[in-house]
Amino acid sequence: VRPTAPVAPVAQRTTASGPRPLLLVDDSAVVRAKLRKLFEGAGYPVLLARDGLEALAAVEQGQPALLITDLEMPNLDGVALIAELHSRGLTTRLPVLAITGHEDLQARLALLPGVQGLYRKPWDDAELLARVLALVGQPASLLTH
Repeated sequence: VRPTAPVAPVAQRTTASGPRPLLLVDDSAVVRAKLRKLFEGAGYPVLLARDGLEALAAVEQGQPALLITDLEMPNLDGVALIAELHSRGLTTRLPVLAITGHEDLQARLALLPGVQGLYRKPWDDAELLARVLALVGQPASLLTH
């Protein structure tokens, strides 16, 4: 795990249609299901994408609160996705966490600006949840109770 400098929580977690979701990107249906269960169970709304192209389309449709992406995927991998988001100036308002099962990708990721943490598969649920909480705050569903 390589968290970087802390980032202030996202100031605006809601849109006209409700709380901004976490965007979870992985080409593995099993990994997407695990991430969805983890974050929905903690009260966060989620959006799922199978690759970087789907993730870019989701970001263009509405700003998610946070992006968690795998690094190795077909079509547009996580490294290229992060680079594209950075080139568009989006990583300044979109916290990005990366997950990977490959150690050699960590060196590539270290060169990418805008990433607030790198987690190795299998990740520690409590650690990943704590990082998301630090970046975006409590889920809106918990703030209203």
